[in-house]
Parts: sequence; C-alpha cells; structure tokens
Amino acid sequence: MTGTKVTSTGHAAADTPWLDHHYQSARPEYEDSLRHVGIMPGWTMLDAGCGGGNFLPLMCELVGPHGTVVAMDLAPENIAHVEALARDGAYPPSVKTRVGSILSMPFDNAMFDCVWSANVMQYLTEPEFERALAQFKRVLKPGGTLAIKEFDSTILQFQPMDPAVVARLVSARRAKSAETGLLGTWSGSSMPSRLRRAGLMEIVRKGWLVERWTPLSPHTRIFIEEVLTYFAGLAAQHDVPAADLQLWRDVASNPGSLLDDPDFCSREFFVLTVGRVPK
Repeated sequence: MTGTKVTSTGHAAADTPWLDHHYQSARPEYEDSLRHVGIMPGWTMLDAGCGGGNFLPLMCELVGPHGTVVAMDLAPENIAHVEALARDGAYPPSVKTRVGSILSMPFDNAMFDCVWSANVMQYLTEPEFERALAQFKRVLKPGGTLAIKEFDSTILQFQPMDPAVVARLVSARRAKSAETGLLGTWSGSSMPSRLRRAGLMEIVRKGWLVERWTPLSPHTRIFIEEVLTYFAGLAAQHDVPAADLQLWRDVASNPGSLLDDPDFCSREFFVLTVGRVPK
C-alpha cells in the first residue's frame, strides 16, 4: 500500500487495512460512542460510509434479531470486504450492502430509524455537507436519529514529539483546505452547531480522548507507524518549516525512535453529535 492509504474513490486514509488497525487501536472508545447513540432493538439502521465494516457487529447486536442493518460505502472494494466478512460469519448474513454516495443515497424516504456516519464528513466541502444532511433527513423517519462521529485533530499529539510540530501541520492543512472548502479532520467539534443550524433537534454531543501509552498494542503500533508515514507525505505537500519537514521524515523512516520511547503517548480526539429529525 502507498503512504496515502487511498481508496479507488480517491479518499486518502480510508482503505480497509488502515481503518481496521485504527478501529482495533481505538475500539473501546469507538464502541462506547456507538452505544452512546441510544440504538434500540428492532431499529432499521444505516451505516453511511461504512468503510471496512468495523462498526457492523455491534450495530447488529444493538438492533437485535428483529432489527435491520444496512451498510453503504462509496468505495466498491470496501463493500466487497464487508460482504466477504458476512460470508465468513463476522456478523449476520442479513446485513444488507449498497455501493452509494451520501450525496445521493439510493434509499426511499423515511426508511431508517437511525443513520450513523463515522469519519466521513471530513471529506466533504460545505455545499456537499449540506447535501449530505438533506439526504440524511430525507431517509430518516420522523423523529429518527442522526449520529455523526468526526475527529478534532487540533488535539492530536505524539509525545514526546513537540506538540507544536503536529499543530503546525494541522494548521497548514486547514489553511490549504480553505481553498478547497473541505471540512477536514478538525471538524468534529463544529458538528453540534452545524446540525442545530440544519434544523435537527435534541442535540447531544460528547467527546472521547483516545490516549495510548507504551507499551503499545500491535494494532496501535502499526496504525501509528502508518500515520507517521502519512503525515510525512502531507508535510511535504504543505507549508511547514523545513525543520518540521525533516522531523516528519526522520520519524517516518525510523518510527522506533519515537514509539520506543518509554514515555511515548499518542492522543487523538473525536466528537459524537446526535440529533433527531423533527416529527
């Protein structure tokens, strides 16, 4: 795989191996956020932008045998992976799959009790985000639940690396994204106000800090090594100080110099925003 972990649809940091390692690394916090939505047995649920399908087993557990789970993703290879997992018994074969876009979803009006979308909004522009929200509201039943999980990378750290180095890269990415209009990986904390402006009600928001110290689990170590390589590539494409660029290159070429520090600590933060469509 390349350092960008790009899908066939052109989305970086979104291929199945990357998503699998990230999910397993942050599994307790990720699953806690899904449980926090308040999913009820018997619900019909959509995972909009399901990626490799990591959230699907818990979704199936939460909706129970009388509920329905539909997995949709824009990347055909992600859906093929989900279908293969279903055949292998990773979750019930009753999980339905669709290749589709959140900007024009292939579903009837008022079809779902809940739409869950994790780490997808960051890839959208402002107009696309508004289109996606309109689609979410269309396919949700009156009173239905929309749950959006998204990062806030302004809190990202790889101690003992100077947090300012990471902050400067995030800032450079935000400055560049201002030209393209992408919401970006820092948009998680903006979701509550965005959903409120879109007319959703009973807004609930909660953040999770995912903190991992040495010794790292195998999944966490692999994921962070991939992140360091990815960020070194990003640093080369953005306006960061030369010293920062060299540091990213150094840690990417020798991740053990950072990860084997006895006090290494990674910190990432994400926000879950839940709202209801008016009845």
